Amino acid sequence: MAVIIGFFVLLVIGVPIYAVVMMCAAGGVLMYTPTSLLVISQQLFTGLDSTTLLAVPFFIVAGTIASRGKTSESLVKCMNVIFGRLPGGPVIATIATCAFFAAISGSSMATVVAVGSLMIPALKEQGYPEDMSVGAVCSGGSLGILIPPSAPMVMFCVAMGTSVGKQFMAGFVPGILLALAWCVYVFVRCSTKKLGSRVKYSAREAVKIFVQGIPALMFPLIVLGSIYTGWATPTEAAAISTVYVLLIEKFVYHTLKLKDMVGYFYRGIVQSASLLLIIGTATALSYLITVKQIPALVVEVISGMVSSQFMLVLVVMIILFIAGCFMDTIALIVILAPILVPLLNMYNVDLIHFGIMAILASQIGYISPPFGTNLFVTMQVSGKSFGFVAKSIVPYIIILIAMTLFICFVPQISLFLPGLMK
Repeated sequence: MAVIIGFFVLLVIGVPIYAVVMMCAAGGVLMYTPTSLLVISQQLFTGLDSTTLLAVPFFIVAGTIASRGKTSESLVKCMNVIFGRLPGGPVIATIATCAFFAAISGSSMATVVAVGSLMIPALKEQGYPEDMSVGAVCSGGSLGILIPPSAPMVMFCVAMGTSVGKQFMAGFVPGILLALAWCVYVFVRCSTKKLGSRVKYSAREAVKIFVQGIPALMFPLIVLGSIYTGWATPTEAAAISTVYVLLIEKFVYHTLKLKDMVGYFYRGIVQSASLLLIIGTATALSYLITVKQIPALVVEVISGMVSSQFMLVLVVMIILFIAGCFMDTIALIVILAPILVPLLNMYNVDLIHFGIMAILASQIGYISPPFGTNLFVTMQVSGKSFGFVAKSIVPYIIILIAMTLFICFVPQISLFLPGLMK
């Protein structure tokens, strides 16, 4: 009980999540076990001793470089060629670009920065309401963790002991359906209220844009194709993504300078270090949880309260929805993995499907007040207040919650493609 109280007190006063977990793990070992505190450092090393986790810094670096180069600009132009003629076409193109860029960056924040900095000013000039464009960028950016490759997905797979390749594959259909649902909302609103102008290109301009965009469009095909064909592991594919984006930004788009590379890699290492620290410290806390046989206790309690798989999924998702508004859901999953795995197995909930549920819950947390990361990044990109961004995201959150519940209770949406893998 003291550990639980300490966890929430430290979290409320603003202590970084990795430090909260570390202090709770150390305090719990000290108070409730006869084991030396040396076990904390041993578990920290064990948690990070995984080649799969090397994918995280590579994907983050690749996303950082792509967002600051011309990769994102090329994608925006290609999506405008495809969708620009529709009612609300440029906004739809913004969401489509977010979905496509997500397959490059694996990061929500990188997607918001890359697409938002280009599209929010452009959409304003084309006469679209600022709340629609800001909401589209903020919500569309969250696709960065659902559509593979995804750094949070890698962390989830390491914590839950699932296949990264299958988890990546499971994100495709939910990601496309969610992006499509947002696009339908934009289309209907713009059609009924006659909002904004459309973007039209001549056949020659369209061909030129697509030729210039081929390197960017090939990015996800090369990275994800190498994983699904078995030619590369997720970690190797992440390294390939970094090398590929360096090459196209340097020799195709001519935006990358060698002196900038140090800064890009530095930012990528700092961001990934904060994520990996959560994995390491969560492993130490998991040791305490396992030693005290808490998973068995929780399973016994929950089994007395929940009578079906449906009820279990509903209860877990409600907890993740609420927790996601105050802390990173993936960090929460990593911490609770030893408790959740036996519970989910008991009710025959597929762990790959649960991974998509957790990612969707994390998306809601990313764009929900009061601590949604994407809200703060969108504020910086758009120059708008927190209140304005939070209000603009409301219709997109409603659609996201509805789609999340639909995907939760129709498992085949997530499991169809992974089921095709050997």
